[in-house]
Amino acid sequence: MNKAADSTTKPSKPEPNVLGTILLDLVDTAWRIATPVLLFAGIGIFIDKKIGSAPWITLLGVVIGFVGAGLLVKKQLSAVNQREQ
Repeated sequence: MNKAADSTTKPSKPEPNVLGTILLDLVDTAWRIATPVLLFAGIGIFIDKKIGSAPWITLLGVVIGFVGAGLLVKKQLSAVNQREQ
């Protein structure tokens, strides 16, 4: 290789930390899924114990939590798509 030619070329820009971005997105997704499911399931367990309707309110809470989690993840995916464009 010609060292003179190598010294005249501009160094390429370092690529962004792709692994760090992926890990942050995974952590962001994990809390978006876990928080609503656990929150609404916990509320359902509390109500079921108070009124003695186990497990129906808990199951309703889990369903509501999953729907909420799905909406949060959909919002996150939209933000990621806009960030990449």
